[in-house]
Amino acid sequence: MKNFQYLLAAWIAVWVVFFFYQVSLSRRFSQLFDEVKRLKERLKDSTPD
Repeated sequence: MKNFQYLLAAWIAVWVVFFFYQVSLSRRFSQLFDEVKRLKERLKDSTPD
């Protein structure tokens, strides 16, 4: 049990990295969906009816 502190620190570090990775992915997907929505609207406006 003398290395428990290092194991706990590594476990916490992994979860912190995972959390920030998830936040990063969420922001990227949000930006991507916004751009797709904008492009669909632009395409709809440019096509003759």
